[in-house]
Amino acid sequence: MSGGSIIVLAILAFVGITIFKGVRIVPQGYKWIVQRLGKYHTTLAPGLNFVIPYVDEVAYKVTTKDIVLDIPSQEVITRDNAVLLMNAVAYINLTTPEKAVYGIENYTWAIQNLVQTSLRSIVGEMDLDDALSSRDHIKAKLKAAISDDISDWGITLKTVEIQDIKPSHTMQAAMEEQ
Repeated sequence: MSGGSIIVLAILAFVGITIFKGVRIVPQGYKWIVQRLGKYHTTLAPGLNFVIPYVDEVAYKVTTKDIVLDIPSQEVITRDNAVLLMNAVAYINLTTPEKAVYGIENYTWAIQNLVQTSLRSIVGEMDLDDALSSRDHIKAKLKAAISDDISDWGITLKTVEIQDIKPSHTMQAAMEEQ
């Protein structure tokens, strides 16, 4: 093989790699965040997209499907000092992916903590009987409390459901004794 044909093959390989790096096919249900030289440039929608090779980089691949967040069980104290064990599940959707990835470090962790603290606050203003019997009221107040905060991150709270409300083990034993 002569020196000229090696150069031609090298140029063809470079052109092929450049074209490959410039064409991006985003799958349905995702949006890709593109950075140009380290700074946010654009968001690629599903389908065929073109970027500038070696300059543009896909920094984040974000789902546009609904995300289910399991909120771990926690002890919540009511106004009348009763201890309840509560857990929940939140359904969220990223409406503006670039806000979600650049607006907060870890949006899933932040939303879990926001739901937990809001749940403690809401149930802390209620008596034991009210807390055990009014899931819909707790759910409505929880959704209202969280929706405004996470909208700044480009996230919509579809719904939040209280999975389980039960007295703590010590509280349950005291209730059984009565």
